[in-house]
Amino acid sequence: MITDRLIKLRENKQLKQTEVAKLLNIGAVTYNRYEKGEREPDHNMLVRLATFFNVSVDYLLGINDIPNIAEKCSTEKNNSNQLTTDEQELIQLYRELPPEGKITIKSLAKTQYDLYVKPKSDEKAI
Repeated sequence: MITDRLIKLRENKQLKQTEVAKLLNIGAVTYNRYEKGEREPDHNMLVRLATFFNVSVDYLLGINDIPNIAEKCSTEKNNSNQLTTDEQELIQLYRELPPEGKITIKSLAKTQYDLYVKPKSDEKAI
C-alpha cells in the first residue's frame, strides 16, 4: 500500500525519485526501494515522508483513505459554520420575535423535525 501511495504522491508533485530523495536528504536508491516495496521506511522516515507530502502517516500506511485528516476536519468545520441565505433569514426573523413567538417557532420546528427527520433516523437504526 505504501508503495502505491508514495508513487502517486510523488507523481502528483511532478517530481522524479531522485528529486524526492535529494529533498529528503536520503539516497536515491533508498527512496527507490521504498517505492518498489523492497525496503520499509522506519518511523522517523514515515513522519518525514508524511510531512513532505502533506499527508498523515495513517494515509501512507493505508490505514485510511483521507490524505490529510486535519485539513479535512478544518474544511468541514468551516463549511458547517457557513449558513445559507435562508438560514440567516430565519435566524434574523427569530431574533426579532417576542418570547412567546420564539416558543411557537421552537415548537413548530420540533414538530416538523419529529415528522420529517426523526422517522429517517429511526429507519437507519433498524
